[in-house]
Amino acid sequence: MNERRPVNRVTPKRKPAADSGSDATRRRASDPRGRPTPDTAAARRSADTGRRSAGTPPARGASEQAAGRPARVRPTRRRTTRGQEPASRPAAVRLDKSAASRTEPTPSRQRFGASWTTVAAAVVAAAVLAAFAAVAALRPGVNDSNAAFVDGAATEEVRAAADNALRTIYGYDIADIDGYQDKVRQVVTDKMAEDLDKFAGTTIEAIKQAQTSADAKPEPVGVTMLTEDRAELLVNLVVSATKDGVAQQSVAGPVVLRMRKVDGRWLAADIVDQ
Repeated sequence: MNERRPVNRVTPKRKPAADSGSDATRRRASDPRGRPTPDTAAARRSADTGRRSAGTPPARGASEQAAGRPARVRPTRRRTTRGQEPASRPAAVRLDKSAASRTEPTPSRQRFGASWTTVAAAVVAAAVLAAFAAVAALRPGVNDSNAAFVDGAATEEVRAAADNALRTIYGYDIADIDGYQDKVRQVVTDKMAEDLDKFAGTTIEAIKQAQTSADAKPEPVGVTMLTEDRAELLVNLVVSATKDGVAQQSVAGPVVLRMRKVDGRWLAADIVDQ
């Protein structure tokens, strides 16, 4: 029986370092997931230890490259503190605020301006009223002899005489129409009586044919001028006609009555229909 020499098979654990290195390289190349082998992990730890001793932190990309993986590049961000903006923007904001302060008034400034406007308007109004009061007290253009502003008794006397004269001239009763002309002469001056006599006959005849009566109401009666013997009044006169107790029509309008004092009595001297 032939004796064969035993074959010295070298297992992977007993292979030389060079062979094991080449096998590790082949395993890394054939490993699709790129997991680090014990040899690459040891190399990465030694590289990190060297950098740490030199004061340089280990780079993640270098570790990944040592592990056989491509380094990933992450985009860098510009970190800003909350509430802060880039340096170029605050200047623009400050410029906008300054421009707004120059162009747009603040609410407090608006209220302050409005209050001063109200005060100024009140002062101007008070000054105007004071000026009017001073002018009215001086009564410019009015004769100092006009007693209508100072003599109340004389003013009331001439007002009552004017009321009676107008009621007599413009008012009449159809039942006593024949005494109308004599009554009118008692409240007018001789000059005015002569003027009325020119039309008295025609007027009385028309009244008799119409069979109407009239009532005159002078109100109000305002005395505009009063002296010792002359007076002028502005009156709103309303004349209403009736027939057999039934109202017919009425006429109203302002008249100016001029009066004169004759023998101590105020008489109508002229009537101007306005």
